Amino acid sequence: RQVTRVATVHAINSARAVPANVEAEAALLGALLIDNRIFEQISTIVSNMDFHEPVHARIYAAIVRHLEAGRTVTPILLKPEFEDDEALKELGGPAYLAQLTADGQGLLAPVELAEQIRDLALQRALIEAGRGLAEAAFDTSEETRPADILARHKDALEAATARSQASL
Repeated sequence: RQVTRVATVHAINSARAVPANVEAEAALLGALLIDNRIFEQISTIVSNMDFHEPVHARIYAAIVRHLEAGRTVTPILLKPEFEDDEALKELGGPAYLAQLTADGQGLLAPVELAEQIRDLALQRALIEAGRGLAEAAFDTSEETRPADILARHKDALEAATARSQASL
């Protein structure tokens, strides 16, 4: 006779917002568009993958691409690339690129903003890895072994660990 293990499943609180600071992302992008030299200070700290807002990730990637090609990057230079971007239209369209430079707050502490954006991205990666691990751990069927669950989720945890150590 086969015995099936039964467990009470507790919902993981997915209603909580993931850590992000979209304002910090916008301020850093604005600072870069005002003074392209800031990229030298932050290029090893943050990448486009660290931005929570997908539009911000695309804007940062475009800035980096142009800077690496030796161009001076301004909202006017980026405008043609983003005219048909539906997500950017929701934020005000290409005019949003100019809005990013409006207050210049990011110029005050670009390195700190980049570090915060990176750290929040690391926290999101840990949450994602932890959620996946927790969801898998709730599977109490006989075919599931804890060692197998750990092996399947080891890569995500190691990637977050390596990223965290590289940022120290």
